[in-house]
Amino acid sequence: MKKILIFSIIISVLTSCYDEFRLDNEFSAVAFSNVTGGSNEQGVLWRTVVKDEGLKLNAGVYLAGILDNEKERWVDFELDPALLSGTDYTLLPSDYYTLSNNSRFIIPSGKSIGTVEVLLDSIKFLNDPLAIKANYAIPFKLTETSEDSILSTQNTQILVLKYINRQEGYYNQKANYATINNAGDTLNTGSVENLLMASTLAYNSVQTNGTINIGDYYNMKYVVNDNNEVSVEYVPNLDPIEIRNVALESKVIAAKVSDWEVADAIKDDYQPTSSEDKNGAAFGNWPNPNAWDFVEYEFPSTYSITNSNVYWWTDLGGIQIPYNTYLEYWDLDSEEWKLISGSIVVNGVSIPDDQYGLTTYDENNKAPGTDADMYNETFFDPITTNKVRIHFISIESQGILEWQVWGLPASSSLETASYKTIISNGVSNYDPAKSSFDLKYRIYYKDQNDVVLDYYTDVYSNIKWRNRIRDGVNEWRR
Repeated sequence: MKKILIFSIIISVLTSCYDEFRLDNEFSAVAFSNVTGGSNEQGVLWRTVVKDEGLKLNAGVYLAGILDNEKERWVDFELDPALLSGTDYTLLPSDYYTLSNNSRFIIPSGKSIGTVEVLLDSIKFLNDPLAIKANYAIPFKLTETSEDSILSTQNTQILVLKYINRQEGYYNQKANYATINNAGDTLNTGSVENLLMASTLAYNSVQTNGTINIGDYYNMKYVVNDNNEVSVEYVPNLDPIEIRNVALESKVIAAKVSDWEVADAIKDDYQPTSSEDKNGAAFGNWPNPNAWDFVEYEFPSTYSITNSNVYWWTDLGGIQIPYNTYLEYWDLDSEEWKLISGSIVVNGVSIPDDQYGLTTYDENNKAPGTDADMYNETFFDPITTNKVRIHFISIESQGILEWQVWGLPASSSLETASYKTIISNGVSNYDPAKSSFDLKYRIYYKDQNDVVLDYYTDVYSNIKWRNRIRDGVNEWRR
């Protein structure tokens, strides 16, 4: 009993001491939060509302310096359009919204946050095409308060508002397709499972980043009608397809790499000033004296490539410029490595196909494409492939600073040809309860002259909503 009494006294003393040290600050202050909601701009908060999930949210301030708020407090504000000067934001029209209080935040007793509800107009806001992006803003400025001060560094907030519709998000797709020619013959069938992303276009429509194919040139628009039937259409990418350095997105495969060198360095896009310029990293294969080696790029998909540029590296010692080199590509039909061919030009010199890739060169009779202090450029007729290799040999080990391979995305199957249009092929529906689409559509294709090809693909797809990112928060399956 005595021990229990002593223990109780100790607890009482400790609790009393804690209460004595748990004190409010001498002064209280109010401020806006410094959270940005993804804008990454001081004093700018991005917020998103969802159609059919409520078009309202709270703007708010917080109380600092008070541990237990035992009374009601207030903060007055005004809307100051001057805050938007020099920004990319536009003042939200006053008839697009209402505030629950037009001039004051109230911090209730027992709370440390005071809020004002912003209610958006479901007709005007949702029908404005600018409202689907971070364009419209309400500029708040704190003016007076019941507290000792307003924090001067957080006394304003540009509240930027946009909306998304309920269909926006990431979807798991399962689709079956059949490719048929104009005579009615089935040329190919298949199925796909992939992840689609749908972005809001308007209050009742989204654009996906693909169909049975994923990519900028396979975009599709879904319009959800009042009866939940869905119309579909192809969304052409109006940006011209530009030749690009495929190496930047490719996987590097090297047979041998020095422990202190990095194979991926050959595609880091560093621009050397000489073959000795190793300010960036480099590929090297020491020790590999006077022996053939290669480096390979494995592309993320099929490309039509037209030229290769390699910048050799030397340390003037164990790493030397090659005296011979040549390129090979993976032939998709025969499934074997082949020498490049067709209109080959190396550093401005034309080389007949039967003279390319000869292994008779040596250090006294170097092959074209082995110059130091420059990009060695090799041009050739377009080759459709998904892999390419550069072979090389020198009197010592070999090194590469940069290796570029230039090309364009290429069709690797009937279904990856350029789209002409997409039409409905039966009734497509949206199921709000399951957050899923059942789609039936037909894809028509075209050649490089915009002429419709003599086949099409019928697609039957189910896509189910998985998650979405809103205001930096990952919201998962409903």
